[in-house]
This record gives sequence, C-alpha cells and structure tokens, in this order.
Amino acid sequence: MTKSLVIGQTNVGKTCFAINFADYLGIKELKFTIRQPAGFLSKQTYELQTALKELVCPEEHTTKEIQEIQLKLPAGKGYQRVNLIDSCGLIEGIHPQEEIRLAMAQTLRKIQESNIILHLIDLSKLNTRRLKELPELDLEIYNYCKTKKCYAILANKIDLKIARNNLEFLQERLGHEIIIPISALYQQGFKEVKKFLLKNL
Repeated sequence: MTKSLVIGQTNVGKTCFAINFADYLGIKELKFTIRQPAGFLSKQTYELQTALKELVCPEEHTTKEIQEIQLKLPAGKGYQRVNLIDSCGLIEGIHPQEEIRLAMAQTLRKIQESNIILHLIDLSKLNTRRLKELPELDLEIYNYCKTKKCYAILANKIDLKIARNNLEFLQERLGHEIIIPISALYQQGFKEVKKFLLKNL
C-alpha cells in the first residue's frame, strides 16, 4: 500500500492535519497503528474529537512515535487506499532527551520507506523581515525530498492574516507548483491535498 509521510518541524500542525484530513474523508473513528522507536507495535482507536483533544497539543513533541491511519480516497466509482503516517517533529541540532532523539531518527527512516512526502510548514512562524531564506531544517527537507519523492509542501495556517502574507515569501523561494496552502484546523485546501495524493498513488 502507498505510504504518505507527514513531516516537518515540531508543532507545525502535523497531527491536527492527519486527524482532520481523515475527518474530511468521512472517517469518524480513527484506527491508529502506532510504531514505537524501539519497534513495538500497538493499535489505538479514537473518536474524532477525542483524538483532537488527546493528540493535538501546543507543547512540543507531543507525538513521540509513528502513527499510521489507513485512508480511502474516493476515485471514480471506487477508492484508492493510502497509509497516512504522522511523525515526530524534527528540530535542528541534537535534542537532550534520548526518547525524542530516537523518535526523530524513526521519522528520518520513514522518509526512505515512504512513497509520498507531505512537508508541513507553519506560515505564521516565518519571519520574513529577518529571514532571507527559509529555516535551515525546512530547506534540508525540501532539497532532499524534491528530487527523490512525490513531494508537496503543505503551507499551514492560511486562515491567519500573517500566514497569508508569508505565503508569497514561501512561493517566491520555492515556487508555486509544489505548495498547497492549507488550514489543518479548518480543513481549507484539503480538496487540493486529496487531488495531489490521487495523482501520485
């Protein structure tokens, strides 16, 4: 089955996107397959609102493992299946906690294993007055994935005014064709994400 990895810095909205995209596709009961960095495998089922309450948090590194959801994308008279993979957020440098370091290493391994990369960037965190370029970590993800994978940047928080202003900054540096503006919270841009996934399955 096609694997689509949701990747990005910590606290950019990856888990919120994964849950709300499943909701957009009509899934009300989320069945996660959870893969711990040590290799342990477990299953967890959530109602939608419970998942948002328990898994989405403003604190960094709430997600410390790989969380997979199997999705069915409507295609013609049938469906196409994809595993959407939520991952631990990445940071620049070395995290002091071993648990987080192992989880980030797990995320990096998933880049190799995945067919599609959805790279979330929080537009509201881009400081265009101070930055001549994007954060180094996002540039590294972009430079590695753009030539090796089916790759799109999900430019998140487009519902915020500051984010809409920063979208132009992002498009100027990386081009319009790979960027899909979204609001993970309000499900904006999800139609375009679905089209991108179906095109690359």
